[in-house]
Amino acid sequence: MDNNRYDNDTVLCECDLPTLQRFVEELETRHEVKLVKAPGICLTMVRAEDSLEKQEFFLGEALTSECEVAVDGAPGYGLCLGEEPVRAYCIAVCDALLQGGREVPTALADFVATEREKLFARETEEFNHILRTQVDFKLMEQD
Repeated sequence: MDNNRYDNDTVLCECDLPTLQRFVEELETRHEVKLVKAPGICLTMVRAEDSLEKQEFFLGEALTSECEVAVDGAPGYGLCLGEEPVRAYCIAVCDALLQGGREVPTALADFVATEREKLFARETEEFNHILRTQVDFKLMEQD
């Protein structure tokens, strides 16, 4: 498995919220953050693709949280599943710094890389745990 398969959004949506919140509070001391649209709860249509006909369809609605900010004048948008307004705000701040068209702050790049490694390790552990619970039918046939 390749741990680079996790994009920044996935990492920020899946990382530990208190850790992310503390990190964003540090960023707020070094950057000017303006709230454009306060964190709010909304419903978002979920798209899926039919595996046989390869046609896209709407699976239904999902409860999401969204937020818009401006960090040093650069726009940022945060969207995550569930009722998590704090996470949406934190994602928006990070998004503005990641998408701002300028160099990504080293602290942010390091944070995302560290959290990506943690996510990869957690999912690898879960995958290995699932493998241990699978039945080996070839062994059962030998009895």
